[in-house]
Amino acid sequence: MVTDWGGVRPPLVEEDKEFLEKKQKMQDWEQQLSSASQQAEALVKAQQDMGDTMGALGLAFVKLTKFETEEALYESQRIRAVDSKRVATAAVKASRTCRDLNTQTVKYLDTLHEHLGIMLSVHTAFSDRASALLTVQTLMSDLASLQSRIEKLEAASSKVFGGDRTRLRKVHELRETIRATEDAKCCALREYERIKENNKIELSRLDRERREDFLEMLKGYVTSQTPWIVASFSVC
Repeated sequence: MVTDWGGVRPPLVEEDKEFLEKKQKMQDWEQQLSSASQQAEALVKAQQDMGDTMGALGLAFVKLTKFETEEALYESQRIRAVDSKRVATAAVKASRTCRDLNTQTVKYLDTLHEHLGIMLSVHTAFSDRASALLTVQTLMSDLASLQSRIEKLEAASSKVFGGDRTRLRKVHELRETIRATEDAKCCALREYERIKENNKIELSRLDRERREDFLEMLKGYVTSQTPWIVASFSVC
């Protein structure tokens, strides 16, 4: 990229290899989170559908049981009514179990959605860092361009006997601009370093919390499955 004064602006390149590796890992992690989150939503939907289906089945058999009990004329009809009642009871219990399981599934797998939401803050932090780096590099490019202009003006002025007052005055003005730009660069550099340090701390914290949260999620999810398995056998 070329500035108005012919100076070449250095490319926007992040040189912190450790940060770049972590940034790439976070991008990969976000993709995995997104995929897992979609699968979790599909699981919740499937469990909800199963609960609704078993509930509807139980209700249908309750109505069938009532009809067969009231209209039974033969022993075989009464026996069938008893069997229908057993199926109705089992289906209703299964429906309740599915709903309870789904509540637990949502509770534990919601961790996926929470961490996916955190990625928005991570992107903002990365964007702030890139902007801070661009500011530093832009100011460095401006300083190089200003210095180049001064050198050209001084060279041109030296060719004039006694010096070129107009050019010398312009050089003085440019030196004042350089001092102000140098101050701005120092401030921008301090801000960039502050953001870098904050990124390092926050990424370490996020990595630690992610391990803890997902360990708790897996333990809770697996534990919640045991009562459901037991209950599934009990309704049979």
